[in-house]
Amino acid sequence: MRDVPRCFEESTINRHWRTAAGALLSAVLGLGSLTLPAAAPAFADSSMSTPSYESLSSATAGSDWMRRVPDSTNLGAMSIPGTHESLSTFGGDLTQTQEGDSTQAGNLAGQLAAGVRAFDIRVRVVGGQSKSNGDYLAGSYAVHHGVVYQHAMLGDALDQFQAFLTGHPGETLLLRLKAECSGSGTSCTDDLIDAEAPPSYDPDGGLVPASPSDNAKTIYRQNLFSHYLAQYPNLFYGPSVASTATTVSQGEVPTLGAVRGKLVLTAFYGPGGGDYQWGLKQDSDLQNNAGASLAGGDCGDNTDSGNHSCFVQDEYDVPNMMAIASKRNYVRRQLDRQNSDPDQDRKLYINYTSGASAFAYPYSVASGCAAQICTSQGVNEFLLTYLNQATGTHAPVVRTGVVMMDFPGGALIDKIVGYNFFNPGTGGTGSTTSPSPSTRKADSFLLNAIDQYGSQDALRVPQSYKGGFFGPGDKFGPTGYQASFTYDNAVTVMALLTNHSGTDFTHAIALGDSLLYAQDHDPVNDGRIRASYLPDPFITTLGRDYPVGTPYIAGWSVYTGNMAWAGMAFAHLYKATGDSKYLNGALRAANWIQANSADTRGAGGYTGGYADTSAAEDGSGLVQRTWKATEHNIDVGAFFAMLHQLTGDQTWKNRSDNAFAFVRTMQAPNKSLWTGTGLDGVTTNEDAVPEDVQTWSYLATLDPAYAPSVDFAAGRMAATDGGFTGVSFSAVDTSGVWFEGTAHLLAAYQARNAPGDAGRAAALIATLQKAQNEAPHTDGSGIVASSHDGLDTGQGDYYYSSLHTGATAWYLIGALGGNPFRL
Repeated sequence: MRDVPRCFEESTINRHWRTAAGALLSAVLGLGSLTLPAAAPAFADSSMSTPSYESLSSATAGSDWMRRVPDSTNLGAMSIPGTHESLSTFGGDLTQTQEGDSTQAGNLAGQLAAGVRAFDIRVRVVGGQSKSNGDYLAGSYAVHHGVVYQHAMLGDALDQFQAFLTGHPGETLLLRLKAECSGSGTSCTDDLIDAEAPPSYDPDGGLVPASPSDNAKTIYRQNLFSHYLAQYPNLFYGPSVASTATTVSQGEVPTLGAVRGKLVLTAFYGPGGGDYQWGLKQDSDLQNNAGASLAGGDCGDNTDSGNHSCFVQDEYDVPNMMAIASKRNYVRRQLDRQNSDPDQDRKLYINYTSGASAFAYPYSVASGCAAQICTSQGVNEFLLTYLNQATGTHAPVVRTGVVMMDFPGGALIDKIVGYNFFNPGTGGTGSTTSPSPSTRKADSFLLNAIDQYGSQDALRVPQSYKGGFFGPGDKFGPTGYQASFTYDNAVTVMALLTNHSGTDFTHAIALGDSLLYAQDHDPVNDGRIRASYLPDPFITTLGRDYPVGTPYIAGWSVYTGNMAWAGMAFAHLYKATGDSKYLNGALRAANWIQANSADTRGAGGYTGGYADTSAAEDGSGLVQRTWKATEHNIDVGAFFAMLHQLTGDQTWKNRSDNAFAFVRTMQAPNKSLWTGTGLDGVTTNEDAVPEDVQTWSYLATLDPAYAPSVDFAAGRMAATDGGFTGVSFSAVDTSGVWFEGTAHLLAAYQARNAPGDAGRAAALIATLQKAQNEAPHTDGSGIVASSHDGLDTGQGDYYYSSLHTGATAWYLIGALGGNPFRL
């Protein structure tokens, strides 16, 4: 059963009825030209807020999310959150479509800060002033919703758009503009131009009489808008406003790089739908082709013969609460239509989730609730649920296009923005399972860990372990154990990319950028990344121990596996962002591995890297590790396969094959995998066979030959400790559950999906959720490393019941069905 939003308080109900009744009465009586008093804005009721509805301030996409999208991306290939009747907050429930604020400037600022980038503004011609600050024009545009003035002028909105783009030049904004007043029936009436002999407006010559042959209203509106263009010469994207009185020139759908820092007018159309010559050709064509209708079915199954009206779904008539289901279906069909279009990357699809009538207010259609009764799933909740559903549940959604919403919630905005960076369900990092309250808590733990020593774009790394054995005290000082391990950070990057929300993306970027910085500013600067760093501070400022700007290095060793994990994180970031700096960082890491770890002894493969053996732990005693680890070669094989996929360079495919060839030689007759070799690079090391190579071999290759090794791990390393059941690090000590390894097994079950694996995965999720809530030293969000202190790995190390970013990241990956070894 879905969660039902709390309903309105009685006082709010009365206010809703009074304001709505007044607006409805005006409409019924035909008071279109009546000058309405300055009513107070209808403020949002926070008790109704949900992740999908009326929670704008909870959005985390931020003011600069578009700068992460490559310049070459066509706007048609993007997913862009927008608002319907973007400034409609006055007039009561029949006309209010957005959360209210004490000022319209605050309304628009809130939408921009939340990540909204597409706006729908309706205007009425008035005389006197162009802006609320008193600047004068002989005619100007006031913002209206029907007969209700929204206490803003078009100039006010353009000023705010211009200020935002000046402060955030990597963004672009889209504007759909409509002349609201038809001058008949219940519509509003324009000033000046609805007289018997209406004048037109020449920007150079002022008001001029209309000739008998003029379509005076249309010409006046066009000429008046030309005056705005002259007042904002650098605001608009040129090809979207290039038409003149004698020449129609409408632009094609542009790339993001062409419109950064600009306002794109996608269409300007009249009360009856006629195109006013500006905008993008595709959007404007809609207004010239009224023959097709989603309700009439003319857009389905390629029967519309290229009918351009199928690019925009705006079935706004929702006659009653029961008809919300039909509106949900229109939204779904538009998503399906877009995502089945083979040419969708260059077409700007627009999908309105809004709808209304006297018996289904805009907030009712969005939320599913009217007065104190929630009788239907609102369109906003439906859309968020639909986008969150696992791959295979319905037709795949690769992008959403432009989604124009009433009362959007923060999670819905973030979900739409997330599609610009992730393609869910592709078999790589992107998840195939919807987030749960437990995974959201794990995600929050990782975000908070990253933000402990910085925020926004600041370079920073989190502490890998917190609390319990590693907590503050005599052993580790007032802030606890400070090390931030490269492996943990790489897994965290990929876990955040698996969850693919806007906040996760920005944090993955920040952590990835910090790893890049560590690589670029290493004292040796040959592409290496150290085993661990210190988070507070991460970068030196005093220049006593290192040159100013050097990252604080905690562990000077350079291990091949860690290098491969950092490289995989860079590869995933490059895929998500298209930013070449991540590919360059990945290639530097790969070249270091090839130069320092490639081995020709025995079955080939790669050695362990370099360990710091100095007593001072200052990097002065780096010694090459000549053994070869099965785990490291799995890591390298997967990493180099990604580079081949990203670059097309066959060399990386050959090197990946070399690493995996070594892994195959480590498979025992019972299909499990040995640890690796001894120092000679040939003799098999049969000591302390670990869990990770069993599950990772399958995750990295998806080769059925390694499927039995998953079962070997589940059996040979099985561990039960109190109420926790999972696997340990190795068979050396199965007295406690190693929760990171249990999450490895979960991810392997999710990827393998053999008969019975779904049930096995569910049992492991239950154990990990129990650990999240009940394990020693848990905080209710993160995952501790092990079920009790001192769990022996058999390799000279121990795990403790301390919160661990690596274990939490693997839980997020496993629970969401991700796979960090695959792009």
